[in-house]
Amino acid sequence: MTNNQNVETKTQELICQKRRYDKSFDKIVNCFKEKLTAFDPVENSFEIEEYFGEGKGQVTSTNLLIKNEMIKSDWLREYKTKKGKIKKDFKGLYVFIHNNKPFYVGISKGVIGRIIQHVKGHNHNTSTLAYKIGLIRFELMNGYEYNGERKKLNFESEVEPVKAFLLKQKLSFIPIDNDEELTLFEIYCSMQLQTWLNTFETH
Repeated sequence: MTNNQNVETKTQELICQKRRYDKSFDKIVNCFKEKLTAFDPVENSFEIEEYFGEGKGQVTSTNLLIKNEMIKSDWLREYKTKKGKIKKDFKGLYVFIHNNKPFYVGISKGVIGRIIQHVKGHNHNTSTLAYKIGLIRFELMNGYEYNGERKKLNFESEVEPVKAFLLKQKLSFIPIDNDEELTLFEIYCSMQLQTWLNTFETH
């Protein structure tokens, strides 16, 4: 058997192997109702600006969150970004809240850094929630839906005001390390909290 044949055979064996999970599907989802009740995102929310406002970078935000017991220091762990940078953050789910009404659920392997991107990001790809709301704002102001390229929507006029709005809202989050549980819990929370901005359509 040639080397190429060995590679092909091994590839086929690998792609057909069964994946093993730390928890079964039933074990994960059966606790969701209780988990969301205990989480109570509205009751346990806090003002975003107090922890992520002007002049507060990730280290400062993290220290403030720990100091005021919004998070625990043992939630934090090091992870590598796509660009190879090492960061210290926690994996979990977060909920944006306006007037005691949850309006967006998100997940991230670096929640603190992700919130900073939402409220301080410099482009459409980092401030994705602000961009999404910016599209709504654009349609309301102009009377028609924006159908242009994502990068061509005027960031200064359409997205920056939304970032300022988000900074004035409330936030809550919960640490979840298991990837399958985190993904499924995002969908569950979005459906239970009826967050209209969340969509799970394929692209």
